[in-house]
Amino acid sequence: MESSDVELDLQRSVQAVLRELSTQAPALQSNQGMWRWSLHKKVERDPGKSPALVRILLRELEKAESEDLRHVIIPLLHTVMYVLTKATGITEELHQRIYAFCTRLLTLPTPYCTVALDCAIRLKTETAVPGTLYQRMVIAEQNLMNELYPYQERVFLFVDPELVSASVCSALLLEIEAAQEQQTPEACMRHVVSHALQAALGEACHAGALHRKLQASPRRTLEHYFHAVVAAVEQMASEASPSREGHVERLEEIYCSLLGPAEGPRGGDPVQERPPSIPLPSPYITFHLWTGEEQLWKELVLFLRPRSQLRLSADLEVLDLQGLRLDRELARVSVLSTDSGIERDLPPGADELPAPSSPEIERAGLQRKGGIKKRAWPLDFLMPGGWDGPLGLHRRTGRPGGDGEVLPGVSRLHTARVLVLGDDRMLGRLAQAYHRLRKRETQKFCLTPRLSLQLYYIPVLAPE
Repeated sequence: MESSDVELDLQRSVQAVLRELSTQAPALQSNQGMWRWSLHKKVERDPGKSPALVRILLRELEKAESEDLRHVIIPLLHTVMYVLTKATGITEELHQRIYAFCTRLLTLPTPYCTVALDCAIRLKTETAVPGTLYQRMVIAEQNLMNELYPYQERVFLFVDPELVSASVCSALLLEIEAAQEQQTPEACMRHVVSHALQAALGEACHAGALHRKLQASPRRTLEHYFHAVVAAVEQMASEASPSREGHVERLEEIYCSLLGPAEGPRGGDPVQERPPSIPLPSPYITFHLWTGEEQLWKELVLFLRPRSQLRLSADLEVLDLQGLRLDRELARVSVLSTDSGIERDLPPGADELPAPSSPEIERAGLQRKGGIKKRAWPLDFLMPGGWDGPLGLHRRTGRPGGDGEVLPGVSRLHTARVLVLGDDRMLGRLAQAYHRLRKRETQKFCLTPRLSLQLYYIPVLAPE
């Protein structure tokens, strides 16, 4: 298909998305999101369409900004970020134009400025270190444990068994299981390595040869190159002023080591076959029938626990004892002073000053008797289960007691996206469960510092 035909086809699809977002017709509302899904599928089948789609979406975003059509900004911006995360051939100039657009949105009220700020932060990292967004998303959503990026994300799907039929529940469960069977850890590691090398090297990367080499590599070799690529990307992304040229050089070394000098970035046949598509795996989803008030809290606690401790107790209180700290260990401790303030009540020798180099002087500079002790954040409370990696990166970029971030742009180690399907009764149960969770957190402070909780609701109408 010619370039003009491709852009015309994409333009028609984008216009259909805009009509869907602007209309209130019930016929279109019932299929809302289908046009955006079709756009995702088009770039998934043919990655070469991604730059053209980004240009069209950016043009529509700038038009919406000038005409104050705010209702289309966030959906189009999410679509742009999806394409940028998945694609490998987006120019630096396009990244900078989208970044400039996001910075202009910061003057708008929430939620526009909030979404724009999040996109701008991620775009800045992606521009300097190509492939970062894809790598981080796959590692977190597929639970590929790595010391330099220890974050995990999970989607919890809760369904009302009284409203959704058993046949629909079975179909949902089969669909989820079928998708996860195809997304083995080995396949996800291949995707991460291939995407990072193609994003950094561009046309110098022989995508077909790389794909064949990764498919033929045993698991041990695959894990070696996976960790090497993740280390190169994360170490460069964590620097204050990351160098795109330095990042490309490091990945060129990994690429030559993987394929050999004959297939290096500067050699090989200049005529290359069409590069294979690199899919963006679906997130890890767990399916649940909503049966009890404590079910949400219990599943979140199990998500935070190390894999070696996944033995569920019938007593919910026991879940706090291992892997999570109790409130009495994390609560703010007050120390009662017995000093009356009267000089004659001081013990003998209390008015004598110790030597300047004595241990008493050093301890006095580090503690204040009679005051309030600062809450201590235990190491195993902040790190995921089984964490035994280096601490330098985490000390450098903050703790929950400071700026709220462990790595730049990421606030907590775990993210739980709770998706609820049901009617108003199910929404009420979700509200009650969240209220009980927050009430429990005031007594046992264990989820909040480690978990980012996001709630989503999809209304389901009962059959008439």
